[in-house]
Formats: sequence, C-alpha cells, structure tokens
Amino acid sequence: MTLGWITTCTRSFGLACVAALVASCSGCITFTKHAVPASRLPHQYQAPSKCNLHPINFQLLGKPVAPEHLLDGGDVIGITVVGVIPPSTGSIPPLVASQTSIARDYYPPLGSVNSPVTGVPYQVQMDGSIHLPGVPAINVRGSSLQTVAEKIAQEYVKAEVLKEKSAQVNVTLIKSRVNRVIVLREDASTEAAAMTVRGQAVLHKRGSSMLIDLPVSESDVLHALAASGGLPGVDAYNEIWVLRKSKISVQDHINIENTLEQGGDAESAVRQLATHVEATRIPLKMCMGETVDFSQDQISLDAGDIVYIEPRKDEYYYTGGLLPGGQLPLPRDEDLDIIEAIAQATGSVGGLGGTSSVAVLRAGAGIGQIVPPTRVLILRKLPNGQQLPIRVDLSVAMKDPKERIKIMAGDYIMMYYKPGENFTNAALNFFNINVGTSL
Repeated sequence: MTLGWITTCTRSFGLACVAALVASCSGCITFTKHAVPASRLPHQYQAPSKCNLHPINFQLLGKPVAPEHLLDGGDVIGITVVGVIPPSTGSIPPLVASQTSIARDYYPPLGSVNSPVTGVPYQVQMDGSIHLPGVPAINVRGSSLQTVAEKIAQEYVKAEVLKEKSAQVNVTLIKSRVNRVIVLREDASTEAAAMTVRGQAVLHKRGSSMLIDLPVSESDVLHALAASGGLPGVDAYNEIWVLRKSKISVQDHINIENTLEQGGDAESAVRQLATHVEATRIPLKMCMGETVDFSQDQISLDAGDIVYIEPRKDEYYYTGGLLPGGQLPLPRDEDLDIIEAIAQATGSVGGLGGTSSVAVLRAGAGIGQIVPPTRVLILRKLPNGQQLPIRVDLSVAMKDPKERIKIMAGDYIMMYYKPGENFTNAALNFFNINVGTSL
C-alpha cells in the first residue's frame, strides 16, 4: 500500500514537473529570447534623466524695469496749465482721482487708475498725439511725462498764450495703456488639487482661461503667469507656449503691390498671404550649462497674444503579464526606474506574483506562488515606429544599478516567471497538496 502510494506520487510528481517545464519554456523564453539585456542597452535608447534639469532664472521671463513711463496711444494723462487748463481754478477744479476699494485682482479690466493724480484727463491718440485748446496737435509718443510738460509749455509760449518765464505745466499719468492677452491653462487649478488613488485615472479635466489686461510695462510672460495662477502644475509640461498671429512682412507688401499692378484685386492679393500662428516655446527647466534660446522680444506680450500651458497627455507607462494591467502616470520632475515602476503598479517588489497574500494564505489554499517572478520584459517605442524589447532580471537589479533601467513614456512592462521559478512553485504546491491528503 505504501509502495504503491509512493509510485503513484512519483509518477504524478514527474508529470507535474514536465508540465511545469513545458508551460514555462513555451511562454516567457519565447518573448525574451531576442530581447536586449538592460545592462547592455545602448545609450541612444536609454531614457534621458530628468534629475539633471534645473529651473531657469525666472527673471528672464519678465521685462526689465523701465526707469520711467514712455507715453503712447491709449495712455490717459492729467494736464494742468495754469490759466489755460482749466481756464480758471474756480470753474473746473483739477481732477483728484482715487480708488474707493481694493480690486480683487492685481490687474483689473482696462487697467488700474493711479492714485492720487491731478489734472484734466486727456487720452493719447493712437497716432501718439494729444489735442489741447489753442495749440496744434502735439506728438508725445515715446516721451516721458517731464518731456511732455516741456513740449506743452513750448507750444503755448510759441502761440503767445503764456510767457516763457511764467509758464507752469504739470503732467501726471492717470491710467497706463494695457495689452489684453489670453492665458489658456490645461493643468489642474489649485482649488481642484487632490490626492489621486493608485490605479485610478483622470478621465476628464476642465481647463481654465483668463483675459488679462497687462500694463504695457508689465506685458510679459512672467506677469501673465503670476496673474493666472503661477507656474504650470505637475500634470503639465515644464514649458510655456506663446502664440502670436503672424504679421505682414515687407515681402508680403511687395507681393500685394505686384498683384495690384498686374490687374488683380485687393481681396485676392490678401488671400494669398500665409496666415499662420507663430509659436514660441519657452522652457522652464534646462540642463546645467545649456544656454537660453529665447529672446527678450519673445517673452514680451502684445494685445491678442495667447499664453498656453499644455497638459502631459502621453506621459504614461503600461503594465501587464503577472503585473496588474493598467496605465500609470510618470513623474514629471523625477526619474522612475524599473523597480520603482513595479512597486507603483503592485505596491511591493519581490512579493507574491499574480495573487495577493490574503488569497494565498486563506484556509486550504496551500503554499501557492511562494517564489516571486524576477523576469521583466519592457517594450520600448522607437522614433521610427518600431519597438525594442528589453530584458530585466530583478534578482540582478537588486544588486546592480546598471540593470535598473529608467522608464520612458509609452513603455510596456510585463513580468514573467523564469523556468526554474515555475518548476519550484509547482513542486512546492505538489508536495503541500499530497501531505495534506495523506493526513
């Protein structure tokens, strides 16, 4: 009876071992046979390090502080000419404007009123001139307030309205001209920031937009970001796009003139122009020693410009095989190696493969898959559309940093058992089941 049981046990054990070897050899060995070992991966196929990026000097995103305001079309100034503007101090008192309440935003619509100011308000015309009573139009474009006061005094002295020694002119800035820009953000707002549970994905997200009237001296990317919520969040790229409508160049004017001279109409000439959007990329992090490739003109904003913050839509990696299938986000500012990626996907490294500890240790379940899987296959997309298989041995990666390959966006990570691991698990399960039966 005992000998027959041993013979049956031995035959069953042999069949189980053969089945385990066939199952293991027909699976993961086929997938990883032509894969490149992670420690021998060429440099051009490795993921670039994100830890080598450093923030740029954010002062480069703003204009230099102007020593004084230079007037142009759209400015509103207050002018006082004693005996002329206003005609008499008793009829029209000088304007003293002040804000009665503090605005919620730093940049209220149409610009803020400087407080306090004095004088009769005059708006600078779009051609850069102002029109005062009794004198011809005065060109003030590009002039400071002190220079404008001197020009006004000279004109009234020339018109013999005032005497040169007694002319008293005062000019103040009531409201600066503004540039209305649009800020489009597709990162999560600070009000909506929350912890995302592992395994859950954001299926929809609403962006934000703002219309901002920036004073001309502060019309730059730095002030647009400060007024719209600050730097991009971690769910957006560390870069900013400035979109501008293309302007008509000198060559475009020549082409229009040639078309009109050849008998063409104006509408057809204008339709031939290449209307496109000029896009300027401004990185917020760069490698040490890398030079900034954007100029002062590129960070300056004009009316109608768009500041765009793009979301990280494709910054994911995928898991499969013995790992729970899923789509997981990559960190924006940190490197993620294979061990960290597996830990993020399963919650542990080197644990029970394919099953949870609760399922394995339940009553009557036996020893289960006690030997963890250590073979990992990474499928990496190449720029030419092909894919490169990369083989990782987790038992080696625990000791050799060269085996801890960095994960890139779009990588597929699949975990398998080695043949010996499958055989060992099958043997342990076989002996555990028979011992329980014999008892």
